[in-house]
Amino acid sequence: MKLLSDYAQIFSAMADELRLKVLLYLYVNGERCVCHIGNYFDLGQSNISYHLKILSDAKIINKRQVAVWNYYSLNRDSDVYNLLEKILKDVRTKEWDDNASNE
Repeated sequence: MKLLSDYAQIFSAMADELRLKVLLYLYVNGERCVCHIGNYFDLGQSNISYHLKILSDAKIINKRQVAVWNYYSLNRDSDVYNLLEKILKDVRTKEWDDNASNE
């Protein structure tokens, strides 16, 4: 059973527009290297890593390290995955085209 503070962390992590765009990007494209995510959003390594850490700490995304690279994907076992999926499916097509088109 979770505490309200656990849910506060999850919803706080999802309350940022850039992080929602990253979640949409991962939803559409699957697991991606931090370098691809940063390049796609035209963000530096430290900036995108900051946002990915927040999502990872909230257990919304998974992090997998291969040598010096970190790969991120949606955590399908997360308590909020079903809610997140409903949100992302409800986003207008223009948002998908602008923020999550396949590479």
